[in-house]
Amino acid sequence: MPRAQRNKEKNPDLVAMGLAIRQRRKALGYSQEGFGDACGIDRSYMGGIERGEHNLAMVNILKIVQALKVNPSEFFRDLDPDRKFDLINAEKAIKDSAKLRKLAEVEPADRKPRTL
Repeated sequence: MPRAQRNKEKNPDLVAMGLAIRQRRKALGYSQEGFGDACGIDRSYMGGIERGEHNLAMVNILKIVQALKVNPSEFFRDLDPDRKFDLINAEKAIKDSAKLRKLAEVEPADRKPRTL
């Protein structure tokens, strides 16, 4: 049975923290599952963290920061207002770019290509 979707606004600070974690995780070449293992945090819970769905305990934040191989002060700088804004906008740009690439996919030979 599918889970009911939450009709709850995500906290922008949690979203920014999740984006910062995702960005650093990918830069280190970790899969979400591999990174969860490195942190001792379940992969599905890690996915919720990266989506800004979980308000983490400090002990889990420190596990994540340690696995990212940065100092806590360096990690938390990503959450400064100007950097947080940049993280959120970069994520939106990535999603928009993916949508545009999908729209630009080649149409079947019997159909005319889409025009924008």
